[in-house]
Amino acid sequence: MANIIYIPTLPTEDYQNKIAIKLQEKLIANNYSPGLMLVILGGKKGLENSNVHYSNLKKFDSVIKDWRFVTLLSCFPCRDLDLLNEPALGLAHIKDGIDYTANIPFDVEKELTFHLGSLVTSDEFLSRDKKGWHKLFYDVVVPVLKKAVDYSKDKGVKLKVESTPVPEFGDVPDADLRTYQGIKLNELRNPFYITRLWGFEQIKELGLGICLDICHNRTIYEVARYDIEKKESSNGILFSEDVNQLSNASLLEDVAFLDSLDLIHLNDGRGIYSNIKKTTFEEGVTLGEGEIVEHDQIISLIEVKKIPFVLEINETDFRTKSNTKQSIDYLLKK
Repeated sequence: MANIIYIPTLPTEDYQNKIAIKLQEKLIANNYSPGLMLVILGGKKGLENSNVHYSNLKKFDSVIKDWRFVTLLSCFPCRDLDLLNEPALGLAHIKDGIDYTANIPFDVEKELTFHLGSLVTSDEFLSRDKKGWHKLFYDVVVPVLKKAVDYSKDKGVKLKVESTPVPEFGDVPDADLRTYQGIKLNELRNPFYITRLWGFEQIKELGLGICLDICHNRTIYEVARYDIEKKESSNGILFSEDVNQLSNASLLEDVAFLDSLDLIHLNDGRGIYSNIKKTTFEEGVTLGEGEIVEHDQIISLIEVKKIPFVLEINETDFRTKSNTKQSIDYLLKK
């Protein structure tokens, strides 16, 4: 068999389950192993009606009983998954996600992915240097991850930490008035952006895998290059001592670091966050329609290394998922 490909679905919605399953037909015909990524919206509350989710999936038992499953925990509300400021609540959320995933009613391999959700203001970001923040990572976040790993072992669920963009909500325009801890979303920062240069190795050493979101890590490298080329400081978004190294790094190097125990969210991306110019980036762009020029090389490397991946593509019509269909066509032409 070729590689494993997951298609996202909302398990609460039959029409989404149907189209996700339908989209796998062409991939299966091309020898790919099928899987579903169950997207859980609404934080901890989104996990409460799990029996409804399982019942919806069981309707397709004859088709999907041997498929693989990965659960994606929601980032909203932010407080439910903030391992820096709300470690106890974040751990409880992850444990609930582990239970949810373990109880998916099929005897197959199951995984859970989540963000670290460690959100701070620009001033807080600047109040510590890189070394100081990394110490806080080991003091506060690592104990949560270790407890989550211990809990997951008894449940047979594999855990993966997803990489995040910079800034975390750099796709949110200024006109969006949503806040977390009184701060507008696009003004929040995450000091624990993870790449092969820092983060991947530290997380894998704890017994978790990496979920590399291609369009997320694209923003890290683009912000660093923009800092150097346009002289618009990324201070308060990236550590100043990281900028030169990140500006010369690549998504291919991130993919090369991973193995078949990790996961990739495959997508395209475009644009860049700029507080001065009031621009935002776009995530989950249809394959081939964004600004990631090394996409063909990335896809080839993913296939060679047999790294499972999710086609995580933004949609305007979730009943047809035309952007995902187009991305499948792009993928199969390679």
